[in-house]
Amino acid sequence: MGRELDVLVFGLSDRVEALAEKLGRLALNCRLVRADSPPARRHHYWAVGVVLAECDRDVEDGMKAFQRFAPGERPLLVVGPDSYGPTDLVDAWIREPASAVQIAARIRALFRLHTMEIIARRRTEVSALYGQKPGLVERQDQPPCVLYVGDASPRFMALQHTLASVDAEVIAAFSSYSAFDYLHERAFDAVVLNAAGKRDIAFTISSAMRRNARLYHTPVLLLTDDVDPGAAEEAFARGVSDLLPPRTDDDELRERVLTLTAERRRRREAKAILESCRDTRSLDIETGLFHPAYLVSHIQDLLNETGRDQLHFSLIALQTLLPEGSERPDDVSAEKARRQFAAMLRHLLRTEDAAARFEDDVFLAVLPFTDPAGIDCVAARVAAIAECTAFESDDPLRPFRLSVRAAPVQTRPGETADALVERALASLVRPRPIIASA
Repeated sequence: MGRELDVLVFGLSDRVEALAEKLGRLALNCRLVRADSPPARRHHYWAVGVVLAECDRDVEDGMKAFQRFAPGERPLLVVGPDSYGPTDLVDAWIREPASAVQIAARIRALFRLHTMEIIARRRTEVSALYGQKPGLVERQDQPPCVLYVGDASPRFMALQHTLASVDAEVIAAFSSYSAFDYLHERAFDAVVLNAAGKRDIAFTISSAMRRNARLYHTPVLLLTDDVDPGAAEEAFARGVSDLLPPRTDDDELRERVLTLTAERRRRREAKAILESCRDTRSLDIETGLFHPAYLVSHIQDLLNETGRDQLHFSLIALQTLLPEGSERPDDVSAEKARRQFAAMLRHLLRTEDAAARFEDDVFLAVLPFTDPAGIDCVAARVAAIAECTAFESDDPLRPFRLSVRAAPVQTRPGETADALVERALASLVRPRPIIASA
């Protein structure tokens, strides 16, 4: 289902309340905004704005209503009729009829992309304070490359023809075996699966891509027969990004594919910017994590933005505990294990997250746009991986395991970064225990 998000919804029809109710069942807390809604009484971060449009004017009215109710930067998703198409004013557009599951999937995808881009900007600003110049990020100006998987059907020819009109490259894989060969050889901006008559195979490929860390964020579009709502919901639950029914004309087909390829490229660029901030001036070379001073500066910058309702974040304090008694390792082995844990921690966190080692056995991680349930999930995952790992001691035949104590920490209004870090480290004394299932 995904994490809970708070979403603004605008619409003039009676259907808007039904949509908000359905999205609520998918962990999206909706606040209906009308054209005459007054400004919100309290500050709050809203992840995405959704406009249920009957005409082009509704989009403009919805944007004005959102800014009047809760000013700020947020992605905008429009659910509209055939007459409305993509514009520079909105981040994504879905043609009606659209299921709540499809809308929820697009909301979460837009939010994840928006998160990475915001944190990339903030971290670049902090890196500049340390004398670090913006890294050289490869420009994403080459033509899009799309992988088609399926039979050489008329719909494949239509896809190839319409994408060729914008110089996009289409590589065809006429079997699932060759498809995975291509996917492991090179990066694609999107994958189009011909699911007509072969829905199960398409679902299998999509599910497999979502289980692969490298392919997880590659958009998947399905060329479908007319599908019932139940099949559509299953498709989105299996990680499909969009459904392209037979009535989709060539122009719309091209725009919907290119919209998702553009989002994929924006994500790659944001990730590259975040990786470029990993510099000798910001990193602890021994652990591969950020310097504590750099992380404190990053936290202060995020707190400044939080005060302007531009974002929110949480911290998690982690302490590694050595086994007691005869299983306790020597100091050299213990330090080696902690450094291995630091490397594991870095790869268990998202690119937009940041972590540093503050004491020999204490680590602190910053998790942007993460609620308490998400923090608990991260803590349990880190603890479980650590407790399943055998660390080498001075006796190769007697490896040992680390246990992890975790304490989630929420920010407080007006708090400085130094005070927040001090409170986070102190919370390990009386933490809320995280039990790992190894």
